[in-house]
Amino acid sequence: MDLVEQELNWVLNSPMFFAPSASTFALAQCPAGMTPSLPGPITHPNEMRHLTTAESCGLLSDVLMRNAALAELRSSVPTLASGRLGIRFELYVETILRNAFGSQNVQTRVAVREPCADIGVKTWGEFDFLFFNQHQQRVEHWETSVKFYLQVRDEPQWKWCWGPGIIDRLDLKGPKTFLQQLALSSTDLGYAAIPSAWQVHPLVKSVFAKGTIFYRWSVRNESFSERLMHIVQPQALAADHQKSWWVEPDDVRELQAHYPGARVALLPRIYWMTGLPQTAQLSTVTESWNDFNVRLEARLAAASARNECLFIGIYNGEQELTLSAMGFVATPRFLHSVAG
Repeated sequence: MDLVEQELNWVLNSPMFFAPSASTFALAQCPAGMTPSLPGPITHPNEMRHLTTAESCGLLSDVLMRNAALAELRSSVPTLASGRLGIRFELYVETILRNAFGSQNVQTRVAVREPCADIGVKTWGEFDFLFFNQHQQRVEHWETSVKFYLQVRDEPQWKWCWGPGIIDRLDLKGPKTFLQQLALSSTDLGYAAIPSAWQVHPLVKSVFAKGTIFYRWSVRNESFSERLMHIVQPQALAADHQKSWWVEPDDVRELQAHYPGARVALLPRIYWMTGLPQTAQLSTVTESWNDFNVRLEARLAAASARNECLFIGIYNGEQELTLSAMGFVATPRFLHSVAG
């Protein structure tokens, strides 16, 4: 299975990130002073619809449809100019929607603009996806995101989900998605951006978000399965959201006891969804624990300069290496921010 098929399976089949309550919970998580930036009041229906994992899995249930999407992605993914994971994720979602509902029924990055005397035109935002669902006879406005957050305290508020740098926080991104980006299509200006032929149909909004929460793991004291028994899950996230771990640099050597005989790979951002391609010669792109530990300090310094933590994949197997776990190693800079 090549990387594109691995990633398509992940986008379709991994658990949804948010719970149904997220759209109402988002208001309570807004930091003080944060207000939605909209071009006017909400004057059109603002119905939020929760997408389930089962619905996500079923988007390309037809084999021919799925194969067509896969062929398109194998052509388009390698040509992506941007290394941003969010752009990569959006390409997968766009290809899925075009094959599920027809290209003529799908619009992407729909800009909402208003003439403005001093700057000419003001852009209030964009709809990630606007499409006509001919099966349900409704218009759907989707905002998409792929999320990787480290929970820095065992508390349920979104403000304790960071990263993987020290600037991004779930309480900043989550409320903006629900209260501003999705609400935009229900203002007069936003609604006018919907094709007039579609406006006779009901409008519903959804978030298509996938991702992982990484929970702090004290490797010396417990196994990760034991850690999962007493985590404090962030509120309004799906109960089955993907879960993994993050550790402090001093705990990396202890990881070897939990994954004996494993090999380790440093994973660039494009591999955060699924790990290294299964078609890769994993024995040549992974390294022993000893080699990894020798290079760890320099790699942590480089990650700090990028304002990130280190993302690693752990691979086991004698005849054929397979992915056992993926997690973050926090940088000293990140830990300093957590302590502060």
